[in-house]
Amino acid sequence: QPCSASRTPEFCHRLTFEHSVKRCTSGSLLWAKMAHKDWGPRDTESELTRLKSITDKALLQNVEKRYRAGNIYTRSGRIVLAVNPYKKLPLYTEETLQAYKASLAPQVELPPHVYAVAASAHSGMLQNSMSQSVIISGESGAGKTETAKILLEYLAEVSCSGSDLHTRVLKTNPIMESFGCAKTVWNNNSSRFGKFLTLQFSASGRMQGAFMKTYLLEKSRITSQLANEQNYHVFYTVAKGLSPSQRAELQLPKGSDAVEAFKLLNLRKASDVDWSELPCDFAELSAAFAVIPPLAGCQLSVWKVIMAVLYLGNLDFAGKGAVGDSTVADAKIADPSTTAVIARLLSIQPTELENAICIQNINAGGEWIKSPNSIAYASDVKSALTKALYSKLFDWVVEMINSSLISGEGGRYFIGAVDIFGFECFPTNSLEQLCINFANERMQHMFTEAVFESVIAEYQKEGIDVADITFE
Repeated sequence: QPCSASRTPEFCHRLTFEHSVKRCTSGSLLWAKMAHKDWGPRDTESELTRLKSITDKALLQNVEKRYRAGNIYTRSGRIVLAVNPYKKLPLYTEETLQAYKASLAPQVELPPHVYAVAASAHSGMLQNSMSQSVIISGESGAGKTETAKILLEYLAEVSCSGSDLHTRVLKTNPIMESFGCAKTVWNNNSSRFGKFLTLQFSASGRMQGAFMKTYLLEKSRITSQLANEQNYHVFYTVAKGLSPSQRAELQLPKGSDAVEAFKLLNLRKASDVDWSELPCDFAELSAAFAVIPPLAGCQLSVWKVIMAVLYLGNLDFAGKGAVGDSTVADAKIADPSTTAVIARLLSIQPTELENAICIQNINAGGEWIKSPNSIAYASDVKSALTKALYSKLFDWVVEMINSSLISGEGGRYFIGAVDIFGFECFPTNSLEQLCINFANERMQHMFTEAVFESVIAEYQKEGIDVADITFE
């Protein structure tokens, strides 16, 4: 079965919902001539509230039958359930988009779809003069990142099509996926950060700007990954994609194009990377940077920091003093040529970099005393520097994107989309993974509680006794 009957379905908002399922082989796809009019097999319901039985088994069987017939979306009131097909489907054509745009009640007149959710949020904002929010929730691999992209594409198309803002908003996707997503044990394109994207609209429904707030970037992934996992996509994209002229301009040494040579990439050979699974190649990433004015002229500087982080991962230490004890021996960088490459990329002196990593300055009685770090301590300093460099770069890229998207006029209303990392449990889980899972579960609880309260409020309006209905 596509999902476990013992687990409470995880829903999104109005707003949309997403549920993680195990990868399964889909049967033959039964498509109507026009995808936006395909309601699914006759023995299934596109609206779960119309089922005669609402047991877990009945719900799952209905969703599975629809999934195997190519209908990955199922509705439950204002909530939409999506089952990840793990392949591209012809559900997002221009014809389909225009059908949902033209409908006055897409959640009723047309089959379940992310477009229906986006259309309802946009029309609800105008009809009720009230800002809207969309929560995209589910376990890792549920398709949250793709759903967020589809939602954004619809809203950009119907509210600022053909404008420069439309292009800039859409080009943020490959940038943020490259810098914030990575391959994990469960998901080839797992978001390792959370974001709240605010789209600003005028009173007439025209998009005026956007703003993105990010949360909990997984920094530990930069310096260590589990077996069969990878670092952030951008490292592979840049390490492989830099042209010979760019490598010469960056003064990179011979062999810098051998991605398997970088320890932080966690590869035995270059073929370990499924390049087709990456969100974009280097040319596409460069093109996306070129569309964002504050980033357009800074590409080379960004590639310098990326390569500096990769070479920091290759930095090894030799000891002076105690033999065989990394906690006692004084640290010294084993290969000065690696230090020289990193220093050149960061526009600093090699001695400054080596001293910052291998020597500790201690203030004692108002005087500064230099004390050599042990190999173990220097390794920790190097890891901290590596994480800080990439984290600062990530934050700066987000800041530059925001500066190019935010509207000086502010906007009358907004549609906010919450897209956070999915719940994952690994053989070894870091503190960051605990925070990720905790945030995911808390948001899911908040959403479930909000849906429950809205249903109770509707019951009360209809005069139904709800005294014995509780939510825990």
